[in-house]
Amino acid sequence: MNRQETRCDRTLLRTGAIAAVAGVVAALVSTAIDPSMPDDPAQAIRKASESNVLAVFRLLDMTAFLLLLVAVAVVTRALSAGGGAAWARIGLAFFIVSAGAGATATMIVGSLADIGDDWASAPAGQKAGYVAAYDALDKVSGGIFAVSWAALGVFGLLFAVAISSTEMFPRLLAWISAASGVASITAIVVGVGLQGGGAFLFLLLGVLLSYVVILSLGVRLWRLTYLEPKTTLSEPASLPR
Repeated sequence: MNRQETRCDRTLLRTGAIAAVAGVVAALVSTAIDPSMPDDPAQAIRKASESNVLAVFRLLDMTAFLLLLVAVAVVTRALSAGGGAAWARIGLAFFIVSAGAGATATMIVGSLADIGDDWASAPAGQKAGYVAAYDALDKVSGGIFAVSWAALGVFGLLFAVAISSTEMFPRLLAWISAASGVASITAIVVGVGLQGGGAFLFLLLGVLLSYVVILSLGVRLWRLTYLEPKTTLSEPASLPR
């Protein structure tokens, strides 16, 4: 391996590490400022028309999806020579689905503020139509988010297998990733399939654990850049635990 290839590998790893940290931070900030909308569409559209946060939420969420996707892609590259390479690649495919569906749903949610503004300026006789449109788009975005969360759950399970098949990352991360996948899938089964309560808690747990996994993987990617130059992304490396 020549010096230029070593520099390229290290740049890629550091890019993935920075993307992981920045993506998790952006996702957490987006979650913190996400305005809680009432269940009643008439009240929700009024709040959307008065809120300026939805645009910022949309921007942060889109940024988080892109950064996290970069991070997972680099981790998959780092795992490409290990026994879990195939599992990691399939996991990446599901994460792409999750990120794509999440980004699509986020754009729909962002457009709700525009519908709210139109509702606020519309004549009284037309307001009911805007409320119906708002409610329909809100339900569509909820369905797309469900696809995103389900794909995230499958990603967690697949990456758990990939991580457990290599010495590059600590085995504890595999268990955390598996717990994230189980929690996310349970949230979909309970919330969508059984229409039961408690789905939000499972979803919150699954998403937070997935952030822990990606953040930890990002830290490990950065530490990989300090290995001897002879170690490449095509050669599995074991880091001190």
